[in-house]
Amino acid sequence: MAAIQIPDTLDRSLQQSADRLGRPKDHLIQDLLQQHIEEHSEPELTEAQIARMRESIAQLDRGEVVTSEAVDGWFNDLFKRLAAR
Repeated sequence: MAAIQIPDTLDRSLQQSADRLGRPKDHLIQDLLQQHIEEHSEPELTEAQIARMRESIAQLDRGEVVTSEAVDGWFNDLFKRLAAR
């Protein structure tokens, strides 16, 4: 268990919120801390996502890359074909 000190003004605001919600301050603080941790933690990755990332890194290490110029060319060709329809 952790103990913290907070300024009196913050403690009063916290107590007012707890009273308004009908919950003890301790529970309100726990909820707020949990929400903060969830919002600022990194998302969980699935094994499939991790495997795909590893494969992508391996492809880069092998030099298997596509330049932005090549992608631009593919899109330009696609747009030309679509426009010709």
